[in-house]
Amino acid sequence: MSNRLTYAIIAVIVISLIIVAGMKFYESKKLDSGANSYVLEDLQSKNPTADSIRIMDWETKTNEGGEEYLRIRASVSEGTDTPCPVRIHYFYYYPVQNFVTEPPEYITSGCTVCEGAGCAIAFDEEAIIASHTNSGTSSVHKYVTAYKDAVPTVYRDGLGWKVDWKSPSSKYGYLVEVDTNGRILSVNTVYY
Repeated sequence: MSNRLTYAIIAVIVISLIIVAGMKFYESKKLDSGANSYVLEDLQSKNPTADSIRIMDWETKTNEGGEEYLRIRASVSEGTDTPCPVRIHYFYYYPVQNFVTEPPEYITSGCTVCEGAGCAIAFDEEAIIASHTNSGTSSVHKYVTAYKDAVPTVYRDGLGWKVDWKSPSSKYGYLVEVDTNGRILSVNTVYY
């Protein structure tokens, strides 16, 4: 057998193993439909006015008895079209482990977020709040206070976040760029 043929066979075997491993990885990242339904139905019943409910991620854990279960993290967002949206993360164990649950994690609450060193603006709701409450945004805060119908649209970009505030009862709005550390990069008046 020639060296070329040997290398070709080895390459085909390696590629096949990579494809099979990739398929196994993809299969393991699918959430069990029972777990998915359990979490979403529970959150919908507890948060009937939520704008968004979604499962963010999950990991496999092992209990004291050596049985595997899932630790599922889900998010609930309310008021996403307001200046002060609320975002909460909930944690579920599936199947249930001794009926013990972790307390919810309030990502936004009270219409304040961090700013500066050590801060991490990781979600749309945090960017919305930062866009009118952090240093350098007093004009935006006056705008959202004066125009109660002002609605934010959030975009993620390479540097952080862009929050576009528009009110149907105003001829202008604001485009605010928020860094991932909560620092305001720019505030621009936009005329429509």
